[in-house]
Amino acid sequence: MLVATNDKKQSKASVVMTTAATSASWMALLAATTIGLGNIQRVRAEVSANIHAIGEAGTDGYRLIVQSYPRASLAQGALPGAKVKPLGSAQRAITLEELAHGVSVDVVGVGETPAEDAVLVAWIERGKPDLEFDALRARPSDDAVYGTADAQAASTPRAQVVLNRRRG
Repeated sequence: MLVATNDKKQSKASVVMTTAATSASWMALLAATTIGLGNIQRVRAEVSANIHAIGEAGTDGYRLIVQSYPRASLAQGALPGAKVKPLGSAQRAITLEELAHGVSVDVVGVGETPAEDAVLVAWIERGKPDLEFDALRARPSDDAVYGTADAQAASTPRAQVVLNRRRG
């Protein structure tokens, strides 16, 4: 909530708090209250895939992981190395039917890289999501199907990520 003041200039903290209040993510609220850590970025993505390219449905289900990285840290279309740290990440349980229709994902991160200079890496793999802090340390498994796309700021249309490459 933004509180009106007599000052004509809003403080940086109040602007950040107002921006975070419009997001439904607890991570966005946490990031908005952590002033001094650099840019708070929220990237929106639409992730889809041709489910026939993925193969048979797994009995354990699937998890979708989406991470954002500074553009300079990844080669075009490449997967991140073990030592490259994501700016932000999200993971969720997903079905192949949902993926065929497209899934909207918001990735919130904190760092020095603005959202416009980030790259999204998304992949689907067999298994259920774990609670490892939104998959910040996750890397694609050998049987993962992945895709990449340039990130877009939250105020612009969603970045389109198509899972069409196989890791293994």
